[in-house]
Amino acid sequence: MDGGGAGPVGRVGDPAVTRARVAFVCAVVVTYATSGVARQAANQLRELGWLSAVVASFCVGIVAVGARLLARGSGGGSRVPFPVLVATAVAAALLLSRWELAEERVHLPLYALLGALAWGAVGERRGRSAMAIGVVVLVGIGDEVLQGLHPERQFDWMDAVANAVGGALVPLLALGGRAAWSAPALLALTAALFVPLQHMIGASVSGSGEQSVPAHPPTVSVPATAQTPDPAAPYAGFDVLLITIDALRADHVPPYGHAPVATPRLDALAAESVAVRTMWSPSTWTSPAMVSIFTALHPAVHGVDGRGLEAAPGPVYPLETLVGAGWRTWGFVGDDTENYRHLGLPSRKGDLDDALAGGDPVFAWTHLRQVHAPYDATPARLAELGLDVALPDAPILDRARTHYLVERAKYPGRHGWLKPAIRALYAAEVADADAALGAVLDVLDRSGRAARTIVVLTADHGEELLEGDGIGHASTTLDSVPRPELVQVPLLVRFPDGRGAGARRDGDLRHEDLLPSLLPLLGVTHQPLSLDPALHGQDRSALLLGLPVDPDVPRWFVGSPCGWQAPPSDAPSAWRR
Repeated sequence: MDGGGAGPVGRVGDPAVTRARVAFVCAVVVTYATSGVARQAANQLRELGWLSAVVASFCVGIVAVGARLLARGSGGGSRVPFPVLVATAVAAALLLSRWELAEERVHLPLYALLGALAWGAVGERRGRSAMAIGVVVLVGIGDEVLQGLHPERQFDWMDAVANAVGGALVPLLALGGRAAWSAPALLALTAALFVPLQHMIGASVSGSGEQSVPAHPPTVSVPATAQTPDPAAPYAGFDVLLITIDALRADHVPPYGHAPVATPRLDALAAESVAVRTMWSPSTWTSPAMVSIFTALHPAVHGVDGRGLEAAPGPVYPLETLVGAGWRTWGFVGDDTENYRHLGLPSRKGDLDDALAGGDPVFAWTHLRQVHAPYDATPARLAELGLDVALPDAPILDRARTHYLVERAKYPGRHGWLKPAIRALYAAEVADADAALGAVLDVLDRSGRAARTIVVLTADHGEELLEGDGIGHASTTLDSVPRPELVQVPLLVRFPDGRGAGARRDGDLRHEDLLPSLLPLLGVTHQPLSLDPALHGQDRSALLLGLPVDPDVPRWFVGSPCGWQAPPSDAPSAWRR
């Protein structure tokens, strides 16, 4: 035996050991079984505003259970010195702070509990702690491997590290005496290495395994310098409210088209806004597209073209330039699949009401997810919206109503007969997004800042609704070029003085052009990061103001998971403009 104490958990064959083994196996089964659905549950809790509280309660409960099991396994009276327990708690809190997202912090306490159960399950054996640690490390790696196989999850090597460290805590503490100091030491070492290793290694590891360019390709770095907004700019010192609606097609938003349901807030915003002929997204999925907006760079330059990547922290991005000119920024930082650190946004998201309460000008961003699959409207909801459409029993339709991804390869053949049903389900999501948009605009109106705020509405990408026999966005482009319904998105810009209300400009913008076109209107100058103007956003503020401008812009697109796709000139004639 290795110093863990005889305790009530005794030799192999004892009833206590048998119970511990059953508990350990049950805990592993539950951990594995929930790996694939945890993301969806976390997103739902986040939308309700309960995620942080639920995770905190879960962590406290697991730590309490683990401490109880540790004390029980140490003979009823803990042989772990009190300073060790304090140091362990401090080091654990330090390590937990390294995660931005609430649900990511579950790994450490969850595997500490599994470590306690494994320590009791191995019984009174030589090398008991080492055996318990080895078992839990294998369980943790297996957990991440299973998540890597799940269509909606990915293998995350940092989560695997957290699993291993958490699993080692209780067996190391159970050594007692001076040897127990190895537990807080392991936590402190991991905390010290976590962020440097994450940036050094994580940048080159994509969750999808698809890499077409280096994760952080070279850019021209410029120093962050304060500047005074040009008072001659038409909207010098004004606020900006950027609203992005995930997976919103252009043809469901006026003046580009109309949804088959009532969308009063979208209609009203369109009537008060300037629209351009076409707004182009560079990608068919969220992360590359949103990072292109905030960096003013094409994915070929910023490199965020796979899961688990983030923009390099060195260059000065447009929002950082805006902060240097006196603006505050507020917005959505990231979830379990997207990350927008280093782009000039705060590390935490508060309430929009609070963001609009300060005195300084503000750039606020809110991302609405109501349109994103799954399209789970009930028949009663469709009827309420005036959509009298049957929902046939078809595998691909069932998948779209219950999952984020609808992989085309899993549903071969043509599904045109389901178009009315899938379009009705999508329209119901658009109606929900319209209501959410209204709530955001109501907050702006209540703040009293609407008269000094430029409101911008766009989408990260569009959505395919069986035009090419696929449903969705990222999962539909494996065997095709990006279709218009995937990369053409709406753009509405409402100026507070009513300039150009209801006008549609005869020219195009790209995501990369959005901030380079808005900042000059605010009187702020941002130096481009790329040496190639075709890969960096251009100042097209003249187009928004109705002044003469070249109507054409170069367009390149990146798909997922098949990598780079053809530019429009090389695409099928069906979607050349």
